[in-house]
Amino acid sequence: MKASPFIVFLAAGALGFAQDKPVVDGLLPDTGGSGIPTVQTIAPTKGEAVAAMLAVPPKYVDGILEVTAQGGEPNPKEWIIQAWNTEDPGTIHKLTIRDGQFVSDSLSVNIYEAERKAINVPLQDVQVDSGSTYRIAQSYASANGKTLGRVNYMLTTHARRTPPVWTLDCFDEKGGHIGKLEILATSGAVTASPGFKATPP
Repeated sequence: MKASPFIVFLAAGALGFAQDKPVVDGLLPDTGGSGIPTVQTIAPTKGEAVAAMLAVPPKYVDGILEVTAQGGEPNPKEWIIQAWNTEDPGTIHKLTIRDGQFVSDSLSVNIYEAERKAINVPLQDVQVDSGSTYRIAQSYASANGKTLGRVNYMLTTHARRTPPVWTLDCFDEKGGHIGKLEILATSGAVTASPGFKATPP
């Protein structure tokens, strides 16, 4: 028996989206009026990177190229996000998130580097947030007889068809550089640890 248009409309509503809001690259427009896309990712934690990525306008969420922050203890004062404007793919923007709020948008001055990489960070692939990477860094510092003070974060994807990677520059309480970590954002596996001679047990 052929379903009536009314039943089809109800079924679409039950799934949480209307027929005039199609899926785009795995993202569904939020139905709560916030304008934030709904994605399959880890639950955001206030002050951490995933929350910052979700705070940018929807036109940037699927075009994020790089997420950076300075002085995380573990959370930084602000996150800087380089992203393509997916509504105008010819432009790359520098976005600032402070205290969980989107506060500024400007054309990127680092456009050459961004265009060279031109590989986005799929939000759904980020299963290890910045706070978790900070705890990993603490364990490496401790294993080497150091106390972690702050870290500088960078999240990016190095090449096509490879997972996004966290790079953490680690500093002690006096600001001395004690090592660097590269951590897969998909699993938390440490792939490189220059400066750290010992690894945690």
